[in-house]
Amino acid sequence: MVQAVSLQLTEKSLGFFSNKTKDKILISSLVLFNEDGFNNVTTASIAKHTGILEGSLWYHFNSKKDIVSMHIKLLEKVFNSVNKHLNSKEFEIIISEFFQSYNIIWDFRYLLRDNFQKTFKGDESILKSVREINNYLDKWAENRILHSFGSGLIKINSKEIENLSEIILVIGRYWLDFSMKKYPSVNINSLRLKGLKHIITILNPYLNSRGIPIIKNMLKQYQ
Repeated sequence: MVQAVSLQLTEKSLGFFSNKTKDKILISSLVLFNEDGFNNVTTASIAKHTGILEGSLWYHFNSKKDIVSMHIKLLEKVFNSVNKHLNSKEFEIIISEFFQSYNIIWDFRYLLRDNFQKTFKGDESILKSVREINNYLDKWAENRILHSFGSGLIKINSKEIENLSEIILVIGRYWLDFSMKKYPSVNINSLRLKGLKHIITILNPYLNSRGIPIIKNMLKQYQ
């Protein structure tokens, strides 16, 4: 069951998981939290999708909160692995890492989408971790726009940067959930591609003409 569930994640994210039971639990829970929302997923359903007894899950994790904490750490690791050249001014590198980053965001999207304020009320430690990862990605999006401007990939008024970064992050948080409901018969890879195209549509008015063919060529890799 976990093998079928893992098809919802990219190879990049899956590369950070081993075949050990603990990691299989993390894969199943990540996909289920993404699809159904954290509060709607039980430990019993996680165990079932992992193909283990619920007691085995409790052996590895004391609570669903502990799973969330581990997902946050994994998101940071995977995200950093596709953002190794943040200072590069090469259009190909900037665009490639940008596309890869969005696929990672979609892999861990429940962390950015779900509201944990009531769920973890009174538990400042986990709430702080959730806020920090959300703030980190907000800042990342804004910095990527700034860097793209500095490298010449886009031309934009400084007053528009915050609005533009917020719009493209909304796609990261909500696109796959919206599109999976609207296009239930379309496979997730096609929906990811469509989401990337939407981001490019938003950025298109600001793009350097030299970057457009590079983007089109990279999009072909997702088809």
